[in-house]
Amino acid sequence: MKYDYKALYEKNAALYQKSPQRLKFLQLCNTTLTWLFAAAYVALWLYAVKSEKLPLPDLIPLFFAPTLALILVSAIRLGADRPRPYSKYGAGITPLVPKQDRDGDSFPSRHIACAAAIATAFLSVFPVVGGFLLVCALALGYLRFSLGVHYPSDLAAGFVLGVLCGCTVFF
Repeated sequence: MKYDYKALYEKNAALYQKSPQRLKFLQLCNTTLTWLFAAAYVALWLYAVKSEKLPLPDLIPLFFAPTLALILVSAIRLGADRPRPYSKYGAGITPLVPKQDRDGDSFPSRHIACAAAIATAFLSVFPVVGGFLLVCALALGYLRFSLGVHYPSDLAAGFVLGVLCGCTVFF
């Protein structure tokens, strides 16, 4: 079943375009959640290093999972070279945030892949926090779609890749 991305995006974006406060809130949430994952990753590392509960071999996957997601997504992007929805070769939309990326680098979403990998890594140490972060990763995916910087398939692929990379912590 094919969907009309442009129509779906414009219907969703209209909700935010009508209200400058909603748009600012959307942008603030995008920034806040992005920084939340960075801070969570640093906090997990500080806990892991300071805590003597985790031996050194168990620390390696905590670092490796998000790094693996970043490397894997970057490699896939080189091959896929999918245009952003707002680029001249994309869907021809106007994003809700000013963007000046090159035409490719849309598939898969690096933000979501790293967020999902960090959340999944948290599941191994703090399951409740990891579950909360997985929900936050999904919310970040909605925000990235709403802002017009990714297609839904970019976000879904990024989420799946991130969870799979995050699962390396358990093996």
